[in-house]
Amino acid sequence: MGWFTKAKPIDDQSRPPSRSSRKQCWESRDIFFQCLDKISVVNALDPKNQDAIQKNCKAQENKYEQDCATSWIKYFKEKRVVDHKREKFMQEMESKNAQQIDLSGVVRR
Repeated sequence: MGWFTKAKPIDDQSRPPSRSSRKQCWESRDIFFQCLDKISVVNALDPKNQDAIQKNCKAQENKYEQDCATSWIKYFKEKRVVDHKREKFMQEMESKNAQQIDLSGVVRR
């Protein structure tokens, strides 16, 4: 860890996080993301959104960052953006009457 970072027990990689600590992280993440939804912010990592997040969701973000492993925090924020783009793409394809093709049985060479 660096000089100015606070080590959290959940960051200890010598032992996996417990079921209860994972559950607490996910609950805090969901509450934070619900707050982001209320202010129409998808990308919490975009610097343009920081003022709105600090003004409206600061307590929820602090709890999320307290309850989750440092590596999980960025991962979940990035995954939120990817999931949003995927959902938007799927809705667009459905509006154009596109059909999903099952490729699970296709063998690649």
